[in-house]
Amino acid sequence: MSGRFIRVKEALLREHAERDDPRAPFYAAMLAVDTYEDYDALAGSRPVAVPDRRIGSVTPRDEIRHARRRGWIADD
Repeated sequence: MSGRFIRVKEALLREHAERDDPRAPFYAAMLAVDTYEDYDALAGSRPVAVPDRRIGSVTPRDEIRHARRRGWIADD
């Protein structure tokens, strides 16, 4: 993914960024920038452990893809 994105559901992203969840910094990064490249630089590449997921860990890239699939962000 590259280029700009827009926040379609900013309130929802903000809610996720404020949760007590290891993925919250990923959502905060989505709110702080508007390009995938800037998101990668800010969010990094280190996975976080998510206890309630069967997979166990999630990367910042996984989370932004999830947000795009759900329609929370969209390519600009």
